Amino acid sequence: MGQKILSGPILLPQNDSIDTYWILLKNGSENLFSLPSELTIMEDTLVSMYRKKYSAFQLKSQNSVPYELKILDHKGSVIYDKMVEADKRNDNAFLFGSCAFIPNGISRIYRPYKMNRIYRTMAKERAKKMFWLGDNIYLFPDYITSSQKKIYNSYLKVRKDRSLNTFLSCGIEHHAIWDDHDFGPNNSSGLFENASLTTTSFINFWNKFNVRDSGIYELVHHDKIDFFLTDTRTFYKVNEGSFLGVNQLEWLKKSLLHSKAKFKFILFSNQVLNPKTNHETINKGIYKEEKDILLDFIKRESINGVVFFSGDRHFAEVHTHTETLLSYSLYDFTTSPLSSPRHRLFFKEEKKNDDTRVPGSFYSNKNYLKCTIQKQGNQEILLFEYKNKFGKTVFQHALSEKDLGY
Repeated sequence: MGQKILSGPILLPQNDSIDTYWILLKNGSENLFSLPSELTIMEDTLVSMYRKKYSAFQLKSQNSVPYELKILDHKGSVIYDKMVEADKRNDNAFLFGSCAFIPNGISRIYRPYKMNRIYRTMAKERAKKMFWLGDNIYLFPDYITSSQKKIYNSYLKVRKDRSLNTFLSCGIEHHAIWDDHDFGPNNSSGLFENASLTTTSFINFWNKFNVRDSGIYELVHHDKIDFFLTDTRTFYKVNEGSFLGVNQLEWLKKSLLHSKAKFKFILFSNQVLNPKTNHETINKGIYKEEKDILLDFIKRESINGVVFFSGDRHFAEVHTHTETLLSYSLYDFTTSPLSSPRHRLFFKEEKKNDDTRVPGSFYSNKNYLKCTIQKQGNQEILLFEYKNKFGKTVFQHALSEKDLGY
C-alpha cells in the first residue's frame, strides 16, 4: 500500500492573505501530513468518493514564512519535504496561456500522443502568477459532462500529467478563467443543462471563492496591476445579446472605475478587438452592444492603462484599436495554444484578418505569453513576449505608460 504524490502541491489564489496549496495523493489521508500550527488542512471529499484510492487536500497557510511542509507515508517515512520561504520569484512578471488539451481516456482518439514540453519550459520562468485563459481542460466526448464523477475523473487524469504537474507545482501562483471546453460541450452557452456540475469542479480545482450571482468572475490585485478575470460562459446567450450579462458588465465597469492600479488587465477567454473573427466573441453580432457599452464607458470615464488578454484561437496575435476621443490605443493580446492541436485548415483565412493586427504578431505554433513590468527612466514599461515551447521569444511588443494614456 504505497503512498504517492500524484499532483502538486499547487499554489492557488490567495484568499485574505492565505496561501492555498492543492495536492493529490494515492493511498493518502490527512494523518500523513506533518504540518506546523499555522497550516490547516481541508479534504475535497468528492475525490475520495469518486476514486477509491485517491484523496485531494487543500493546505492553507496564514502566509507566515518560512514553514516546513512535510508528507509521510504510512510507515512514517518522508515522501515530501520542502521549506516554504519568502517568494523569490519576479514579482513583476506574469504568464498567460490557453487551450491546454492533454489526451486522457477516450479523448486520445482525438490525438493519441502528448505534446506537453511547453509546461516544463514554463516551470523555469521567473514569474509571480500564471493566468489560464480558458480551455484549461477538454471535457469531451460530451457524455463526460453528464455526471460529476466523470468530470472529476477527467480533471484528476489531467492533473496527473507529469509535464503539466512540473509547471503546476513549481511555485507560481495559478489563476484561471474558463471557456467552452471547461464549461461543457464545444461552443456551449450558459443554457447548458449540466453547468452546475462543471461549475462545482472548476471552483474546487482552481480554488474559486468569489462566486457572484452564479458566475465566476473576480478581481485579482497586484501592486501595479489589477487583473479583471471575466466569465464568458455562465451568462452567454442566457438572454438575447448576453455575453457577459448585465450584472457582470456592471461589476466590470464599477471595478475599473474604482481601480487604483496603474495598469488594468482585462482577461477574456475570447477575442475582444479583432473585428473579423469568425469565432464566439463579444465583438460579433448582437453581443457587440456589450462591447460598445464597455468601450464607451472606458472612454467616457477616461480610464487609462487598459489592456485586454484572450485565448481560444489556437494561434497567437495582437490586435489594436483606436477609439475616438480615447487618448490611447487599446490592445488585445491573444495567446493560444499551450498544448492543443493547431487548426491548420483555417490559418490561411485567419492570416488575412490583419486590418487591426500588429505586424509580425501572428504565430501559429504552441506558445505562451510573458508580461514583465520594467523601469525605463521615469516611466514603467510593459514588455510582452510571446515564447515558443522551448522558451524562445518569437515576438515582442512594449507599451509605455504614455502609450496607455498617462
